[in-house]
Amino acid sequence: MIASIKNNCLVDFEHELSLILNTYSNEVEKAKKIIIFIEDILKQLTDWLKNHVFETTQEEIKFFKEIKSNIVAKLIFYKEILSLVATLPLARNKRVKHFEKKLYAINQFHRKNREFIKYIKTHSTHFDELYFTRKKYKDLFLNDCSVIIHDAKLCTSYDYLLAEVIAFELLALHIENRIDNLNESCAISTNKFNSNLHWTAKKVDLIELIYALHEAKVFDNGEADIKEITHVFEKAFQIELEDKVYGSFGDIKKRKTNQTRFLSHLQKVLETKIENDYK
Repeated sequence: MIASIKNNCLVDFEHELSLILNTYSNEVEKAKKIIIFIEDILKQLTDWLKNHVFETTQEEIKFFKEIKSNIVAKLIFYKEILSLVATLPLARNKRVKHFEKKLYAINQFHRKNREFIKYIKTHSTHFDELYFTRKKYKDLFLNDCSVIIHDAKLCTSYDYLLAEVIAFELLALHIENRIDNLNESCAISTNKFNSNLHWTAKKVDLIELIYALHEAKVFDNGEADIKEITHVFEKAFQIELEDKVYGSFGDIKKRKTNQTRFLSHLQKVLETKIENDYK
């Protein structure tokens, strides 16, 4: 990785990142693994920067403006994703508000930094030496005071701000997609569900099945909650369960023998069907 950084190349970093993205399907696990991976890369960068001397000012600018900022941006992005998922409300209607609140914060960030963002978006370069090099003297009025808490050998006055700009742009797109998906899902769920099927077994049996499917993470890569799954089954099988879901699961846990009674029955009847079909 560091060899690639020396050559001002992000290919290895992006390749390793894509491997993690393709390995994990659960959003939380994916974000955790990526955060650990990037933090390790940044530790390597720290050691390298302490002793490295850039041959030219342009080489230093390129590193802090194009390479380090993009790596840090991914770290910020996945930490934000982890935070969003960890604080996601259970109720579907509150989830949209949860995402919209973050979008509002991103818009506030954009308003506060609009001149710098304009500088980046227009591919301007006239302040690059000020923003993306580690010169000992800089205009103290232009410097962001947050630079004080960082080691001047490892960062410039604006490379972290650029990383935030990149990260929040990615985050805004991600959130907008999440909101669109939630709105589409809500629109589908409010349409009349045409089904002639009725659940004729015990309600507790269906609740046992719902919990099993939830724990198996078969819906939305494990992101769907019990209430969402229950609502779909209620619509599909014309049955009311919501008031009984949590209480009935408590009863299931209290069973002294064969706690997964209904699932065991399903397994038995299916195995019998398979055996009979082979005869």
